[in-house]
Amino acid sequence: MKWNFRERMAGFREGFVSVWRRHTLELLLLLALTVILIVCNEADQYPNVARLVVLGWGALLLLIVNRLAGQTLWRRIYWVAWAPLVPLFLWPGLSDWIDTEQALITMLILTPLALLACRWAVSNERFVADALVYLRSGLLAMLFAYVGYGLFEAILWSAAYIFRFADAPWVVHLTADLFYVVQFFAVPTLFLMMLDRWEGARFGSSRVLEVLLNWVVTPAVIIYAAILYLYLVKILFTWSLPEGGVAYLVFGFTMTVLLVKALRQQLARRIGDWFYDRLSLLSLPIVALFWVGVARRVGEYGLTVSRIYLLVCGSVMTVCILLFLSRRTGRYLWVVLASMAAFASVAYIPALSPRQAALRSQARRVERIAAGLGRLEESGRLSLAPATLADTLYKKEYRELYEALEYVERDSAAFARFGLETSDDLAEILPKEMYDYVRWGAAVDVAVEESPFIWVYLPQNICIGEFDSYSRCYVNLTEWSPEIYTFKNDTLRFYLGEEHPVLEIPGAELLKTQLERSGFDPSRGVEPTGEEALRLLDYRDERCRILFERLMIERLDSADRLSVEAVHSLWLR
Repeated sequence: MKWNFRERMAGFREGFVSVWRRHTLELLLLLALTVILIVCNEADQYPNVARLVVLGWGALLLLIVNRLAGQTLWRRIYWVAWAPLVPLFLWPGLSDWIDTEQALITMLILTPLALLACRWAVSNERFVADALVYLRSGLLAMLFAYVGYGLFEAILWSAAYIFRFADAPWVVHLTADLFYVVQFFAVPTLFLMMLDRWEGARFGSSRVLEVLLNWVVTPAVIIYAAILYLYLVKILFTWSLPEGGVAYLVFGFTMTVLLVKALRQQLARRIGDWFYDRLSLLSLPIVALFWVGVARRVGEYGLTVSRIYLLVCGSVMTVCILLFLSRRTGRYLWVVLASMAAFASVAYIPALSPRQAALRSQARRVERIAAGLGRLEESGRLSLAPATLADTLYKKEYRELYEALEYVERDSAAFARFGLETSDDLAEILPKEMYDYVRWGAAVDVAVEESPFIWVYLPQNICIGEFDSYSRCYVNLTEWSPEIYTFKNDTLRFYLGEEHPVLEIPGAELLKTQLERSGFDPSRGVEPTGEEALRLLDYRDERCRILFERLMIERLDSADRLSVEAVHSLWLR
């Protein structure tokens, strides 16, 4: 067949005229967007990005209204649908609204879903075909437009290099202007042309898609499903709760399988029908696993914005699975409408605002953890009394408390109730052994890498009383002298200048006595508190009283061992 350039151009011209007549308002908005970008580029000025976003988004909204109205009497609504965009375009707070989650949900989730649903295709086959039309039209429009743009740029810059005008400012401006034309006008126009041309089309089976879905994706999802079921069996046998992160795995798997199930309708030859026909029934235990995982993660760490959206997505996923339990109710259109309702609720109902719900949850988490640590006052403020080394045992709880405070700090009013200026106020009261772990979430800190040696030192400037019952006192024994005392073979011996020991105390007995007296437990892996240290260093029995300058406790697998490093004073009866 001979290719006729004039006929092709005539056909392209007719297609453009048809698109212009059918999508007048959409093309006018896109043309305005393109012109504004070109003018700002030529004038070296920054455009108002928020207003440009409204123009592009408005064109998509008008396309939705256009496809909803069709060529019926309702088409009159299409010609006035642009009116609500005018006050939005002129709204002084537009720039601030564009940066909100509400705007992102509206533009990036609700609008594309509305475009999928605007044809009201109840039939799953028709719905999937329409979705594929959107996808194919968009990909081909970008392919044709960007190939043409790339060829033009290659010619332009090659000529600029050969004829030495590459440094000319107009070359750079032309490149940018042409990109704006291609990106914001040519691509959408080609997309609309192909969309109109393939309206109502039904795609036949593709060999590439058939191989991909039947022999690559389907075996993978079946294996993944088997892994999840094995995990369920493990949970039942061990009678344990699933890991919180499994919710994300289950959600990704379920949505992938549902997408593959939809695309399989276009295949002439399908394998794995036994799996996809029973997908909803097989997915019920997996969905239950999802919700248990979500409940555990929320129970442990509270709600965050991301977890709230995970709950929304999980709700949509669950609705989809339940709908497809029956052939009568299993419709992709209902799934899309349910998704729109769910996301619109969290975006536009103040009581369901993810940000506020997350703040309330994390504030309750702060109160719960602080109360468990004994740091929640009756007024609701946090106690900032300095933490001791014994608190190292609760480093995980302190880390979780710090994380929750960091989250609540995003709202100054909610954070002020705890009486802190910043969340770092909590970190500043912690000992150095747990500071890095709590502050930064470090995997390794001093408290984790426990030393087998525990040193106990006599505090300075202490008051020692109760000496009336003793007849003799020996002081200034800190300096090591074999003539005074020794500690050998796990025995403390005092010679006091005599040939034979005046006093002998076995090390094991000494350690046992002092541990019972002080209440200190070396197995905790932390240094004793000041009060515990003083009791450890102050030995008393019916014969004597010994005040130690330094003691060392060595933690062994069999039994702890004491080493006397220095004696301060000795009293004898």
